[in-house]
Amino acid sequence: MTNLLPLVAADPQAAAALPTTLGGKAANLARLEAQGLPVPPWYAVSTHAFERALATAALRERIAARLETAGSDDSLRRASEEIRGWIAALDLPSDLIREIEQAHTARIPGDSFVAVRSSAAGEDAAGESFAGLHDSFLFIRGRERVLDAVRRVWASGYNERALAYRRAKGIPLDSIAVGVVVQQMVDARASGVLFTANPNTGDVHEIVISSLWGAGEGLVSAGFDADTFVIDKETREIAPEVVSKRERLLLDAEAGGGLVRTEVPADLQDRPSLSNDHILELARVGLAVERQLRRPQDIEFAVDAAGRLYLLQARPVTTVEELGPAAGNPLIWDNSNIIESYSGVTSPMTFSFIRRAYSIVYHCFAEVMGIDERAVRANREVFENMLGLFRGQVYYNILNWYRLVRLFPGFEYNRAFMESMMGVRESARLAENEEKKERGAWQRYTVELPALVRLVGRSVWNFVRIRRIVGDFQIYFRERYERWSALDFRAMAPHELAALYRKMEDELLWQWKAPIINDFFVMVFYGTLKKLCVSWCGDESGSLQNDLLAGEGGIESTEPTRMLLGLAARARQEPELQKVLLERTPEELAREIPTDPRFPDFAAQIARYLDLYGFRCVNELKLEELSLRDRPAFLYQVLRNYLGGDPAALDVSAMEEREQRIRKEAEARAFAAIRSKGGLFPRASIFRRVLGNARLGVKNRENLRFARTRIYGLLRELLRAMGGHFAAAGLLDREEDVFYLTLDE
Repeated sequence: MTNLLPLVAADPQAAAALPTTLGGKAANLARLEAQGLPVPPWYAVSTHAFERALATAALRERIAARLETAGSDDSLRRASEEIRGWIAALDLPSDLIREIEQAHTARIPGDSFVAVRSSAAGEDAAGESFAGLHDSFLFIRGRERVLDAVRRVWASGYNERALAYRRAKGIPLDSIAVGVVVQQMVDARASGVLFTANPNTGDVHEIVISSLWGAGEGLVSAGFDADTFVIDKETREIAPEVVSKRERLLLDAEAGGGLVRTEVPADLQDRPSLSNDHILELARVGLAVERQLRRPQDIEFAVDAAGRLYLLQARPVTTVEELGPAAGNPLIWDNSNIIESYSGVTSPMTFSFIRRAYSIVYHCFAEVMGIDERAVRANREVFENMLGLFRGQVYYNILNWYRLVRLFPGFEYNRAFMESMMGVRESARLAENEEKKERGAWQRYTVELPALVRLVGRSVWNFVRIRRIVGDFQIYFRERYERWSALDFRAMAPHELAALYRKMEDELLWQWKAPIINDFFVMVFYGTLKKLCVSWCGDESGSLQNDLLAGEGGIESTEPTRMLLGLAARARQEPELQKVLLERTPEELAREIPTDPRFPDFAAQIARYLDLYGFRCVNELKLEELSLRDRPAFLYQVLRNYLGGDPAALDVSAMEEREQRIRKEAEARAFAAIRSKGGLFPRASIFRRVLGNARLGVKNRENLRFARTRIYGLLRELLRAMGGHFAAAGLLDREEDVFYLTLDE
């Protein structure tokens, strides 16, 4: 068995197994050195050597028997003293001594001073921190002193405080495996500690460096005043806090080792102990370590008289819970474009559905955009992680949106349009810095350009057929919606409801290509119309574009509002009905109007409204919201609001005439401005074609969104029916509690 494992470099597979044989500290040093980072020469005495030395002296059984009798604190202290005495008096195996001598000669220059530190297995594990529980010995020189220090480090594994810590953590007292690191000492001009996450606030976006003149023991053990530098990870901006540093610890060369306490020269006391170059170099190195070790790190460092930086050790910061940015995975979450649809707290059920729905719909989007199937499979995690849920709030994963945009054919040729279309331009720089996927010139012409040509051709063909594509989808949708909405969900068994959901997903979500094509159509022509209104019509306010789109007929989502306005207008013409509606509470009206013999026609119209549009609610894309069928009182509240307002606002015909007037006046302004420019270029014809397509696309978009609202209404009823089954079976207290579950559950 190899007792000694000096490591100059290690491949990742070997490094992954190092903690069990070298202990945490040595394993981390091996990884740092494998990265090419500045680490003082070192070698490690493995845990195998410790186990072999105990076995040779037959100490393991003796130690276990002694610890069994250590019940009280006093007996634990006495057991610790005895065990440490046994280990300190060990005769080391001759082959172990020989390997230590060979490693020392090969790794440690000349007659240098070394530090001998513990490297126990699990020493720096997350949730467990043995830091400070085991002993370290500094400025050791000479064969016998090194061997003695190794024994004393082993013995410190049985320190009273280490045993008490293991007992408190439920860790067996006799399963201690102690490795040892022997490392060349740095005669430090300055030294300190770097945290790649702020240890005071837990902020993983900040690096904190504490440093002082002389050896780091002045900071760790003596408690000297130290400078503090806080560095922003993204901008590398440094926020310094320089203090007056009166004392330092230096190597006591005259005494042959050890540290001596001296006064800091007057000209250095108020100067920063680190230059900006050293601070930025430490930040760079710290982030490299963090990315390699995948957790926030606590790193000890030293700078020698020549200004060379050395990393002495690294261990995880066990008090920081958030690991995303700190683990080398910067994430950007933004809800500015989704908060209107999912305001307030969103239930687990709704989030689980929309997360899956976004993944499916963007698989359809990829197909429409001509993204290669292999690229889709290779980026599966992107499609599956477009959204996040934080404290009940829904957010977009912006970097994943950008990664999706980068997959679009012709991205490198039409970058600005693609980024603007998806609304991710601000994160482009971050994603590019992270991924480093710039394409070479040959790939732009042999891969990107042909893909862009195919995309343009496919898009033109889809745009030419947009009326047919949308019309066919609407027929397809209505057929399924009418069939599913006629079902009595409450009479269906749970397995039938689950099967129906899967059918909805297969037959609608996975067929959502027409709305995607139309959204792309709208993006092109709505965006073009906006630019033409500015450049050809001189409108900088944006009002002309909106006025040109006003008064478009055939938008299904406006029908519920028109019907409610008609109901309110009728109620205003019947004084008795109006009086009842204004004097009773919405809850009373919901109970009484359906059976009031005075208003049968009005009650019938309310029933018809609920039959047609009862699936609607305030937050229509949140499945946990009560629909108008579940909460008809809200419908009466809306009617009361209309009756309490301006009577002229209830005139639907007047409203339509006003919108048509706004539309015609906008057209007159636009074409007058275009004609004033003159020239041979057929601006008016082009503008009229763009305007017509923008109007068509917006109308289609609103109708398709209303179709989406209908499906949400069906799914809401299906889930409530499922919740009713669970409540009846005693699995839930109420049927509404189903929204605290997820789709998978």
